[in-house]
Amino acid sequence: MIVLSDLSRDLLIWLAAYVVLLLVIGAFGRRAKKTHSFSDHFLAGRALGFPVLILTLFATQYSGNSLSAFPGQTYRQGLVYIMSVTFMVGIVSGYMLFAPTLFARARERGYITPNDFLMDRFNSRPLHYLAASVFCLTLVNYMLAQLMALGHAAAGLTGGDIPYAAAVVGGAAVILVYELMGGMRAVAWTDALQGIVLAVGLAVVVAMLVAQVGTPPEIIKQLSILAPEKVASPDLRTCMVWISTFVLLALGGPLYPQAIQRIFAAKRLASLKRALAVMAVLPLGAVTAVIFIGAVGIILEPGLDRLGSDRITFLVLGDLVARNPQAYIPALVVMLAVIAAIMSTADSCLLSLSSIITKDFGGAFQSGEPELRLKWAPWISLTVMVVLCLIALSPVTTLWGLLVLKFEILIQLSPAFVLGTLHTSNEPEAYSAADILRGLIFGLSLVLLLALGGHRNIFGIHSGSIAVAANYAIAYGSRAWRLRTSSAHHTTA
Repeated sequence: MIVLSDLSRDLLIWLAAYVVLLLVIGAFGRRAKKTHSFSDHFLAGRALGFPVLILTLFATQYSGNSLSAFPGQTYRQGLVYIMSVTFMVGIVSGYMLFAPTLFARARERGYITPNDFLMDRFNSRPLHYLAASVFCLTLVNYMLAQLMALGHAAAGLTGGDIPYAAAVVGGAAVILVYELMGGMRAVAWTDALQGIVLAVGLAVVVAMLVAQVGTPPEIIKQLSILAPEKVASPDLRTCMVWISTFVLLALGGPLYPQAIQRIFAAKRLASLKRALAVMAVLPLGAVTAVIFIGAVGIILEPGLDRLGSDRITFLVLGDLVARNPQAYIPALVVMLAVIAAIMSTADSCLLSLSSIITKDFGGAFQSGEPELRLKWAPWISLTVMVVLCLIALSPVTTLWGLLVLKFEILIQLSPAFVLGTLHTSNEPEAYSAADILRGLIFGLSLVLLLALGGHRNIFGIHSGSIAVAANYAIAYGSRAWRLRTSSAHHTTA
């Protein structure tokens, strides 16, 4: 019989082998560097082809938390959470609002960070620095969450054989080393490795669950008897939450700085479009698989509280191994994939954060050729990682409140990219920096005011969705008023 100590020992061995492989990939990434430049370090020389591009985009959107959060939500809400598949498809829809145009401009104008587009298009330093601050806040919070999740995952999966603190510090050190060695190439290549490991592990585990517990129709039949509320139709408020969440993810998901930089790093537009087309299909398999795990968990592990339900993926894996020892290796692969996915998300955040601080904020303190500032990137990455590790190891947890706001704040930049790519700056009907700034400032203010007032949602609609709607409306109204005033002035003259 397989016991926890065996699992802990084997997972430790596999993790050690995986870490060595990551460092090897970092070394290859360093050897593949062609120039000492922002473009080569942060964008892999703008040469990511379709296979790596699709896997790194997928890894950017799906962190290790998804393997726990999606099954946990399914366990609590029931099969209605299958609607989350559309949330992920919505992200691809959001990309198509601006990605093709943004890619063409990035290739022509040499953008490195998302703020390069904003500065080039609107020529506004207030907008530039406000957007850069929003991006940094998002990345810091997102990366902190990944480091804490890495610690909890490693400690939980090994029964404490890998302590929380050791996992946080060790994982951060590994990420820092291969990111500094290989830049975007190393990050993208490790994303590809993580995606392959995750896909193989999930496919085998789901196949074994079908064989051991039942097919999807059989699971639904069992749920209708054991927990009929888990197969009930959603109420109106739930549907409103779904619509609001779809809007949040469709408009906000593509705005992660690391996601935008994947657009810049694509080798050609055709590769980017093919990758996005595949991204629209991938959730049908990936998200459905983890939701199936959550549904199986309702049958195998009834009566769990919220904390227990967040661990349902690993409880189901343990039950599967107990039923069929042959599932041990696939279960181990999925557990390794969870840690790998967390690391792949954290390394993307670190690289983007380093690029924004180095290039966007660094320009205010060091003049001359931008590439000269690249020498500061390693020190910035090291400083960021040390500070975040100290926060992650601290008993203070109030920053989790900011994590809740992260996405609703990030989405307020949507008008700047969606409306900003509709026109070039010299077109008369183009949105101006003032139009975008008015909407952005109002949207950010409304989100913060609603959050401080305790209004996380209104009638099921997230405060971020309400704020971004007002944001778009104000930007549109500002432009309409400006064009009308200008027209009246010219008519009078």
